[in-house]
Amino acid sequence: MSTQNQLEKVGNQFFKYRGQIPLIFFVAAFGLMHVFPEPTNWLNDTRLLLALGLVILGHLIRTLAVGKRAAHTSGRNRDEQVAEALNSTGIYSMVRHPLYLGNITTYMGWAVFTGINWLVPVFLIFFVAYYRLIIYAEEQFLTRKFGQNYLDWKKKTPLLLPAFWKYKPNTQPFSIKVVLENEYSGWAASMTTAWVLLAFQLYVMQSLFAGQNMLFLLYMAVFIVVFGLGMRYLKKKTNVFKVN
Repeated sequence: MSTQNQLEKVGNQFFKYRGQIPLIFFVAAFGLMHVFPEPTNWLNDTRLLLALGLVILGHLIRTLAVGKRAAHTSGRNRDEQVAEALNSTGIYSMVRHPLYLGNITTYMGWAVFTGINWLVPVFLIFFVAYYRLIIYAEEQFLTRKFGQNYLDWKKKTPLLLPAFWKYKPNTQPFSIKVVLENEYSGWAASMTTAWVLLAFQLYVMQSLFAGQNMLFLLYMAVFIVVFGLGMRYLKKKTNVFKVN
């Protein structure tokens, strides 16, 4: 098997488990935080605002990509690559892989939120390398699917760093239903991450069991569970998110 075929095979495996592998990395990083804590004032306003800003920006990037996508593209399919049309306008006219850009931006936000300075470059290097392999496999598929049209668009559109001056309007109507159906799980995951990091930091500060803190964490946990299960029910059991 050639090196290119091996890279594509690895990329497809990463694509298939792209929801689980980052979780494993997060758990490992969380363990390292506990073993090698780095003293810092995690409640520093600048750090907190930067972290939340990156997380929100990451989800906003994904929302812009998903909300105006062509049908049967940019989805959460797991088993194989799916693309019935080539997205090349809107956010896709500025960057080829806005969904992965959004993910990396969100992960950087959580790395900043921990207050562990060395975790930021580790996250950046790991996830850029990780998504680069997925992108390689995805672009091989898209090349076979769309041929020269894809190669022409690929040649003029950056991989992950947006070229804002290349923006071309997307005439596709924005669909909040498509966004909610596809993105609620990511929002729930981010809220869960925030809950875990907050609980851990309060534990380190020995104030986890203070009445007000415990009550806030309890309310937050209930909201996350109700939101996640409620949205899943609407997606699986109703036609609320069906687009005509």
